[in-house]
Amino acid sequence: MKTVRIAALSLIIFFTSALESSSVLQERLRTSKPGDYIVTESNKMISILAIRSLSQKSLILEEIDVPAGAVDPRPLSWGDWVRQTAPGHTSWSMIEIDLENHQLIECYSFTRSAWIQLSSQESVISTLLGLELESVPKNEQRKIGPEPMNGEIDMRKIWLPPMITDGQQLSDVAFEVYRAAWPHDGSDLAGNTVFLYFDCANHSPFPVWIQMNTAHATASLRIVDTGKNLPIHHRTLPRRIPEFIGPAQKTASGLSMTIKSPRYYQNFELYAIDLSSPDKEIFPITHSLISKDGENLHIEIAQIELQNNLQTNHRYTWLIVPAGHSESYSESPKSFLWKADE
Repeated sequence: MKTVRIAALSLIIFFTSALESSSVLQERLRTSKPGDYIVTESNKMISILAIRSLSQKSLILEEIDVPAGAVDPRPLSWGDWVRQTAPGHTSWSMIEIDLENHQLIECYSFTRSAWIQLSSQESVISTLLGLELESVPKNEQRKIGPEPMNGEIDMRKIWLPPMITDGQQLSDVAFEVYRAAWPHDGSDLAGNTVFLYFDCANHSPFPVWIQMNTAHATASLRIVDTGKNLPIHHRTLPRRIPEFIGPAQKTASGLSMTIKSPRYYQNFELYAIDLSSPDKEIFPITHSLISKDGENLHIEIAQIELQNNLQTNHRYTWLIVPAGHSESYSESPKSFLWKADE
């Protein structure tokens, strides 16, 4: 029998990325606030997931992971535990999700002090983004006890997950249950079903129980606590800066260059820095976006623009600045000598 490991963050990504196919999820997310959080437990690992920022365009989540044995006994207050910099934690990260295009656009690990590349996860994420939720009727929901014999009326009660808020288990909680079919993608979950339980009173915008059924095993992600106003330790998601990829190349119509840039930067200002002038004057340069290949942007500068702004036999470097993010500028690593007649 296989063990199916449920990654807390991946399933929360599924919850947020399925917004396009479910008005219920859209409404739940709209009622959430920064600081709303859940505490999950799976495979002897505890994860705290919190909403840190929410807009029409993007969602930023924070995740803190800690081995269950490192928090035994459990903290009386997870908020106090975070205020103490989460002693025993093994991972602390932030992730940003593009709610318009339903894609992951950034992930930063504070534990590693580094950005985490998401390319290795793209196939999984693209699968999650395509899932659609449907409501599970009462007669098809999980029951308590063995199934009745043929011909017998099913008198079993519907199984309900525990609902815990601020360390206190709530009683008489009603739930909405949804399911989604995993596509036939060749993975262990291919063709199987994932179930999500949401509390009707909306104590939490997150699902309070997540279960995956496969032909060989049933795995669940147990939510051991929910709450609001989780203290802030890392106030912002660090941003990468654009990078120049190689030197500019001459073309029949001017110059072309390639810049690697995170997807959250949409527009750019380009400048030429005159290293030969005493004051290192900076000149704005009009440019055009030719094409985009993932994070690689190919831009072009017309010959007339270069002739009007650059002086022959002067040495320059390029400066790229994302519009609205002047702190994230980048200067080309090598200078070049401009000769208009070449």
